Amino acid sequence: MRKPILLMACCLLGWGTHLFAQQDAVSAGGTANGTGGSVTYTIGETNYSNTTGNGGTITQGVQQPFEIYLVSIKEMSLAVDMSLFPNPTNDYVILNIPGGNIEDLMYQLYDMNGKILIEKKLDGTQTNIYMANYAAATYFIKVTNSKNESKEFKLIKN
Repeated sequence: MRKPILLMACCLLGWGTHLFAQQDAVSAGGTANGTGGSVTYTIGETNYSNTTGNGGTITQGVQQPFEIYLVSIKEMSLAVDMSLFPNPTNDYVILNIPGGNIEDLMYQLYDMNGKILIEKKLDGTQTNIYMANYAAATYFIKVTNSKNESKEFKLIKN
């Protein structure tokens, strides 16, 4: 008689715990589906646990914590006097380096997405960069030397 009561008590206790295992007041959530499966997520509760094995670590819980790690890369500024004009432009810009040593200097023109459009060595103390073939947008010109020191200009193409 004791065994059936003990068994029934364990079943009820287990059923009751399972029923309320993932209930919590959260602000939002949803399900993300993909070719590898689906993941259900919630926002608003930071109750979670980690399980580590040979293949890696899995974190489970009502909400995964959002952590941001910042990695700082110190970029040396290029100590060369230079200017870029006209800015904004329609057809071309002039990269002017008066009296500067341009031997190891090169420039990159890239778009807002970081795609490099032009990468060349400087022609002389005045380098013309033609922009007529590019759409009206914001671009960047980065001048670097062999020591990875750089100077960057924001360029607006009308």
